[in-house]
Amino acid sequence: MRRAMGTSLAAALLLTACGSGTDDPAPASAAGTATSSPEPSEASSPSASPAPTEPSSPQPSSPQPSPEPSSPSPAPDGPPFPDSTEPQTAKPSGDWDLQLVDVRTGVHDGFDRVVLEMSGTATPGWGVAWADRAVAEGSGEVVPLAGDHVLTISASGTAMPAAGSFEVPQRLGAAGGIAEVHVNGWFEGYTQVFAGVDGDERPFRVFTLTDPPRLVVDVAN
Repeated sequence: MRRAMGTSLAAALLLTACGSGTDDPAPASAAGTATSSPEPSEASSPSASPAPTEPSSPQPSSPQPSPEPSSPSPAPDGPPFPDSTEPQTAKPSGDWDLQLVDVRTGVHDGFDRVVLEMSGTATPGWGVAWADRAVAEGSGEVVPLAGDHVLTISASGTAMPAAGSFEVPQRLGAAGGIAEVHVNGWFEGYTQVFAGVDGDERPFRVFTLTDPPRLVVDVAN
């Protein structure tokens, strides 16, 4: 009996000394790695260090302006040029109170321009067509004009010329393919201008501008 108790006591002591592998705490070194020691800090890890703030490409300090010509164009490009050389017409709007104050020409990339500048509140209408000769409204006289063909420009909505308006008749010299311009004058609400053009008849476009009222005629070259 005493021997059996001794055997049992020895076994119990042995179990206490060895313990169970599943219930024991982890060794100190392992516990320090897994739970007690902090994870490697972001500051000590090169990959986690805050990257210097550098944009991929230099950024402007202020918005870049849209490209613009160095000097303003005398007029916008206007409508597309037609494929034909047929006459073009449009009616005026508002009171027929326009006075011709200036006529000028200009050479541009792809076309030559004639501008009739006016004063008044109306928007001019027009009748523009090719002709073999410059024939004056009212009198029917043929006006001598340089160039192979004549582009007849008739601006409608114009009033009888008043003091200080553009002096007529008047001639302007060559501008690109335009050999000569003759400002003929006013007749019953229409102001007539002839543009003599070298070479064949070409497509042209007509449009108006405001502030001040202007009639613009571009001849393709």
